[in-house]
Amino acid sequence: YVDDDVLRLIQTHMKTVLDTEKMIQEMNAASKNQTQYLLLDKEVGKLRRELSRISKRKSDLYEDYSERLITEEEYIQFSRIYSNEIENIKSRLDTVLAAQVRYSQDYHIEEGWGNVIHTYMSKRKLTKEMADAFVDSIIIHGKYDYEIKLVYDDQFADLQKLKKEKEAQSR
Repeated sequence: YVDDDVLRLIQTHMKTVLDTEKMIQEMNAASKNQTQYLLLDKEVGKLRRELSRISKRKSDLYEDYSERLITEEEYIQFSRIYSNEIENIKSRLDTVLAAQVRYSQDYHIEEGWGNVIHTYMSKRKLTKEMADAFVDSIIIHGKYDYEIKLVYDDQFADLQKLKKEKEAQSR
C-alpha cells in the first residue's frame, strides 16, 4: 500500500509542478506581466549603475587617503558608509531580480528540482532511486495511517503560492 501511495503522490506532484510551471509561463506572456517585467528590468539596470557608482567612490576613497587628501578617520567613516550603501543596494537588487524571475515568459522551477522531475516523469514503477530523490520521510501513525513528506514540499508550496498570486493578478 505504501509504495503505491508514494508513487501516486510523486506522480501527482510531478504533473502538478509541470502544469503549474506551464500555466505561469502562459500568464507571464500576457502584456501586463511583460510590462511589469520590463519595469523591473529598468529597476535592475538602475540599481546596477548605482552599485557601480558607489563601488567606484569607495575605491577612489582609498586613493584620496593614500594621497593624504582625507584623514584615516574620514577614510574609515566614508568607507563604512559606502559599504553599507553597497550592501543595501545588493539586497534591493536581489529582491528585484527575484521578483523579475516571477514575471519572466521563460519562467522555470529551480533547476535541480526540474532535473529530478524530468528524470522520473515517465517512470511507472517506484524504484529506490526515485524514492530517494523525492521522499524526505514517511511518518507511520498506524497500520494504514501514514504521512509522506517529500523533499521538495517547500518549493512546491512556494510554487502553489506563486500560482495563486498569478491567478489573483489576472482577475
